[in-house]
Amino acid sequence: MHLRRLIGLSGVLSYLVVPGGLAAQVAGGVELYGTLVNAEPVARTMGGLALSVGTPYVGIRGSGGLGISSLGTQAGATPGQSNLVWATNADLLLGPVNARLGEGFMPYAFAGVGLESSAQPARFTDAIRTWSFGGGMQLALGSMLSVNGEARSRHLAAMATPADSQFVRGIEYRIGIGIHFGGGRQRSSVYSRRTSDAGRTPASRRTSDTPPRAPRSTPSTRTTWPVSNTSASGAARRVVPTAEQYIGTPYRYGGTSPRTGFDCSGFVQYVYGMQGVRLPRTSRQMAGAGIAVDPSRRSLAVGDLMLFSQGGRISHVAIYAGNGRFIHSSSSGNGVRYDDLGTRRGQWFANHMVAARRVTGDGRILVNAFTGVNAFTGGSSIAFDELDPPDSAPPPSR
Repeated sequence: MHLRRLIGLSGVLSYLVVPGGLAAQVAGGVELYGTLVNAEPVARTMGGLALSVGTPYVGIRGSGGLGISSLGTQAGATPGQSNLVWATNADLLLGPVNARLGEGFMPYAFAGVGLESSAQPARFTDAIRTWSFGGGMQLALGSMLSVNGEARSRHLAAMATPADSQFVRGIEYRIGIGIHFGGGRQRSSVYSRRTSDAGRTPASRRTSDTPPRAPRSTPSTRTTWPVSNTSASGAARRVVPTAEQYIGTPYRYGGTSPRTGFDCSGFVQYVYGMQGVRLPRTSRQMAGAGIAVDPSRRSLAVGDLMLFSQGGRISHVAIYAGNGRFIHSSSSGNGVRYDDLGTRRGQWFANHMVAARRVTGDGRILVNAFTGVNAFTGGSSIAFDELDPPDSAPPPSR
C-alpha cells in the first residue's frame, strides 16, 4: 500500500514538472548508486537503482535500494550482527541533472518523501515514512555518462507505527554512476552525414561547442552584407545554405552547438559566425545589430533576421529564406526546421513578428545604423539579460 502511494505521488509530480510546451526538452537518466549512513550505533549500507525524468532544470527521481544494517554493541546487539534493510525515495530535483551534459561540475538540490525499513525490522514489509532534502554534484563524463555524489538529511514524517521508534537519524551519503538519455542529446542524421563527408571544407565540418569567432576583417575574409533587396542574391544568400545543413538538429534551451543542440539565437549566431560575421548572443541583443528593415514579407530579403515578440519583448529570431519561408531553431518545432508564413503555424509567427534587421558592414556589428526610433532597442545596444525562452507557436501539422 505504501509503495503504491509513493508511485502515485511520482506520477502527479511528473505532470507538474513536464508541461506540454517543454515536452521536446524532456530527458532522463538511470543511475546505479551506493549509500552509507553511519549514525552510531547503526551503520547502514545499501546499493540501488534510480530513474529520473524531467525538463533540463526541473525533474523527478524515483529510487530504491537494498542493503544491510549493522548495530554496534552499544545497542545491545551481538557484534557483527546485521539485518537486511531497504529504502525508497521520490524526489523533486532542481538543477541540471536532466540537462544535456556539458563539461565540469553541475550542482543540484532535491527534496522528497520516502519509505524505509527499521534498523532491526520485525517484518521485512514494516515501513517507516520519511521526508528528506539535500544537495549534490554531478560530473559529466562525455555526453551520456556522469558521476554523482550527494548528501541527504532524512527525517521522520510522523510517529504512526511501532517501527517508527527504530528510525535512525543521520546524514546519508550517496555516490553513483548515471547514464543519461533523451532531450535531443543524439546527433541528427543531417549533422552526422555532414560531419562524415570528407569533401567538406574545414568550416563546414566545425564541431566546437561554441560558435566560431568572427575572423579579423581582411581582404580575403571580408564579408559584405547587401543593404538593398536587389543585391540580396550575393553574400546573404550563403547564410541560408549554411543554415540548411543543420535541419533536424534538436532544440536545446541555451544551446550553441550542432553537437548538442541550438536555441533560436544560438543557431543564428552560429551560422552567421561561419560566414565571418559575429552577432550578439540573444534575439533581444540582435535587435540592435545591422540596420532596420520593415517587418513585412515584401520588404524582407534572403538572410534578414526576423524578430518575434512574446509577452511584450523580443524573444525569438529566425533567418528569412525567401518566398515567405524562414529557417530557425524552434522548441515547438523540435529543432532546426523551415516554416512558412502562409501556413497555420506560420501565421503565429507572422502575428508575432515585430522587427527585422539586415546585417551590414565588413564582418562587424553596426549598432543603431538607422535614424528611426526602435521601441525594442530603445536606440541603444542591449546588454545580455537572459537567454531566449522557448516559443509558443502551435506544433507542426502532421
